[in-house]
Amino acid sequence: MSSELSKYIVSMVLGVYWYYGFPEGLYSYDFFKFRKGLGGFADAPAELMTDISVENTHLLLSDIEKLVSTHKGAYIFVYKSGNHLRIGTGGYMINDFEFELLIKVEDILKNHGTQLISTEKRATDAELIKLSNPADNQALGISKPYLSIVSSSPKKWNAETSSIRFDCNLFSANKEGFLKDLLTITDEANINVVHYLEKRCGDQYNLMLFFTNGRQGRELTQKQKVDIHQFETGLEQLIERYNVLTGHISGFENYPTGKHITLKIIDSDFILG
Repeated sequence: MSSELSKYIVSMVLGVYWYYGFPEGLYSYDFFKFRKGLGGFADAPAELMTDISVENTHLLLSDIEKLVSTHKGAYIFVYKSGNHLRIGTGGYMINDFEFELLIKVEDILKNHGTQLISTEKRATDAELIKLSNPADNQALGISKPYLSIVSSSPKKWNAETSSIRFDCNLFSANKEGFLKDLLTITDEANINVVHYLEKRCGDQYNLMLFFTNGRQGRELTQKQKVDIHQFETGLEQLIERYNVLTGHISGFENYPTGKHITLKIIDSDFILG
């Protein structure tokens, strides 16, 4: 990656999201319905979507466009066929931001006297309209081969979590200092959650570490950006300082299990359940 490009592609969004289930008990809608994502070979994003009719589509879309323009990272799609509109948003990680954005969209729909219509197959002549306000400084991803992006299984409220995972092993004498210094580098990288599993292997430990954040975009605040370049640089320094080896000491009996140990955490019910 060129140095010019790397100045901009240094951050990423981690944390709580929804894909396989709706956050029951957290949000409710009069218009929008949730369609869960489809993994595997089907591979489709989750969506929040409604089909409506309205007398003046131009004024309605103008108000939605104004809403989108005031919130960085907002994205709404519209399929327009005459006075019928299919409106929604979606993705492989739907955060609180998107759910709260659609609460505002519902207010607009109600103000324009829109009517729900049956979710029939979309007209073949429907015009696709994309309303977006791209967020700045989006990431391409991690660069270190020993790091991976992982998703949790659904927890309370059907919440899932996107995290950076790091598997490593080190001598017992170095463990306390390493974990303490992890707090420093994660603070600097804008990471609010660090938890791990461990397994003692003689005078060494296998560690399975997770780095993430909490709920993203509540009250339509900007999603929290992790400075991935800062994090990777800091972690490299700790690996050298504490003689950390990447990967685990092999053996089924050496695999880290048990209850997650937290170094720092927010929104624990959503992340650990």
